[in-house]
Amino acid sequence: MKYNLDLERLSVQKYKDLLKQQNLLPGRRILWQDIDKNFAVFESKGIKSVADLKKSLSTPKRITAFATESGLSEEYLVILRREIGSLEQKPVPLLEFPGINASLLEKLAESGLRTSKEYWDQKPDISDELFCLCDLVRINGVGPVAARAFYEAGYHSASEVAAADAEDMLEKVSAVNEAHHYYKAKLGIKDMQFCIDFALLLNKYAF
Repeated sequence: MKYNLDLERLSVQKYKDLLKQQNLLPGRRILWQDIDKNFAVFESKGIKSVADLKKSLSTPKRITAFATESGLSEEYLVILRREIGSLEQKPVPLLEFPGINASLLEKLAESGLRTSKEYWDQKPDISDELFCLCDLVRINGVGPVAARAFYEAGYHSASEVAAADAEDMLEKVSAVNEAHHYYKAKLGIKDMQFCIDFALLLNKYAF
């Protein structure tokens, strides 16, 4: 299993379907415009996977060249490149997880384990709380504080989130946050469903 999605295995067609379902930020909703037509252009250029697409848009020079060749706007391609970047979660410093013993974190740092990826890569026992938190932040949109709330709500892994019901999950996570005030954001069913959908992607494309 990999920490992040294997973008080589994620097809552009599957990614298109994911984008259609996402609750995109207002500044990125341009990606919904003519999405079928735009993604057909990618495939016509021999781009089959998200890894191929990411490589084609990896620099401003490549984006300009692709826009000229394909007829797609540079603005669209720049925003798409940013959205693709969100598929790969940045490792979280272990010290940002609430409720973890400071002496444990100090010992881990001394042994060279300072981030969620470094700790997760060690493959500790799945009953290990810190490992569970590191697994949860592999989900797009789940930071260290939300991971704590998910964990205390009974969701101890990305796989458990993938199997969750959005409404039930929202109720449980909201109850935990109301009791402990982990975060200020007001989350809804769409936010839970997004986490579930991304966890499903991890189950399928991170192996």
